[in-house]
Amino acid sequence: MIKRPKDINNIINKLTDAGFDVYCAGQCITAGEIGEDPQDWDLYTDCPQDKLREMFPEGEKIGSRTTRLDYTTFVKSTDVNVADRFEGVIADVVTLKGSMEDQLKIYDFTCEAIAQHPYKEAIDPYGGIADIRKKIVRAAGDIDAVFKKSPIKIFRALRYVGLYGFDLTKDLSERIAANAGELKKADREEILFEFSTIINGNHAGKFLKMLKGLGLIPAIIGEGNQSSGRREQSDYDILSENIDKIKHIPLRRMALFYICFDKHYAKAVTHLPHEELDMEYLLDAKKYLPKMYFSANDVALKKFIYKCGTWDKYNFMDKLAKAQIIVYDYHNQRAVGRDAVLKQILLERQPIFVSDLRIDADDIIEAGITDDPERAEELLHMLPDVVHENPANNDREKLLKFAKKFHKSKFRATFREVKWLR
Repeated sequence: MIKRPKDINNIINKLTDAGFDVYCAGQCITAGEIGEDPQDWDLYTDCPQDKLREMFPEGEKIGSRTTRLDYTTFVKSTDVNVADRFEGVIADVVTLKGSMEDQLKIYDFTCEAIAQHPYKEAIDPYGGIADIRKKIVRAAGDIDAVFKKSPIKIFRALRYVGLYGFDLTKDLSERIAANAGELKKADREEILFEFSTIINGNHAGKFLKMLKGLGLIPAIIGEGNQSSGRREQSDYDILSENIDKIKHIPLRRMALFYICFDKHYAKAVTHLPHEELDMEYLLDAKKYLPKMYFSANDVALKKFIYKCGTWDKYNFMDKLAKAQIIVYDYHNQRAVGRDAVLKQILLERQPIFVSDLRIDADDIIEAGITDDPERAEELLHMLPDVVHENPANNDREKLLKFAKKFHKSKFRATFREVKWLR
């Protein structure tokens, strides 16, 4: 019998005390059997839905036979280097139509087609408990028909691989490979959800190997976007071997995945509908990551952080570079040196962004340099270069003088970063 969290036990006890039967089934059984803490629970009962909603007025009606009881709290991270998460459990309580044995026929894999009752023997028509103990995923019925009707279930099979370290049976692997093309019909948002979930699992490396071996990579990056070069293939294989060594940050892991596709990087990233901010970070990763390794002195590092635009984005690039060091066994002296330089910059509160300047666009207008607000903003954004070179230049009078020079001379403005030999 699997361990059940308090909220799930409360539902079961309330139903059984009222004289109803209730079963747990599906992926929660698989996770529970191997000692994981499942968050999503499927509960089946002979309690009618109207009575169920009287007992659980907080429930949400989902169709005619299901009440959803959500005891989760969403913890949104303000830092892209820390994953969002749900805490708690969610239960779909379904009123049985027929027997529990009949209900189990809706499940596609033997490891989830199991029903456990709090007081009775488990119902296991396909030998799923034995398969869980062997850590294998086996089809419970006509899987070709399932994949053709709902191709996203290919990734549902791979969840057991990436999250729990299961293996696919030879027959299931062959059926997935044969139906890989069906994923063109799948909703891309669903593919993104599955991909981001599985790549963040404890066995993401195993998942990436299967993704490649079964011909499923085009479903993630689009047809024609795969890199065929030896270096890119080698990078992917090394990532598959070592991705489990880095922290469980989905965006960071996905960035390393996409980087393996080199020239096709942007097209690969944009194939799936990432959220706008995630898309921005992923697209910038290819552009900024190589430059990160050459930002070892204070001026170069300040300029790099400025180009990133925000501390959040810099921190993402920094952590991504450090993850890359772990995955590909790069030398980390530059990362250590960069951390030391950054520590000094922060200690001295050296100016980096426009917001750190002692003047703003209004000051430029008030000084009579220009009366055009757009030009004033343009001049303002030229000034961080001079304070990066020398923090002492972050002085109102000095900054206004530089703004005036840049306004008068396009040559000075263009070459403001250049140190001329005398």
